[in-house]
Amino acid sequence: MPAQRYQPSQRDYPESLPPIEYGPDDHVRKVQAKGEIAYRGQVFRIAKALRGYPVALRPTTTDGVMDIYFLNTKVTQIDLSQPYR
Repeated sequence: MPAQRYQPSQRDYPESLPPIEYGPDDHVRKVQAKGEIAYRGQVFRIAKALRGYPVALRPTTTDGVMDIYFLNTKVTQIDLSQPYR
């Protein structure tokens, strides 16, 4: 039975995350209630799970395409020529 196999995690989880900081070359935006960010006058869907958290936008080698990072994890990519995807 699954209940007999359950074991609590031995990891300690903080009640809240420490302050999130990004590099000086990153463009930082806060994810809004609907999981969106605004950048250069356009709105892009990112992820509802990141509501309230800052994300970093980093340019790629492709003109107009940005990688979106939460902490050290790439979450998605946006194309500035295609808003609100």
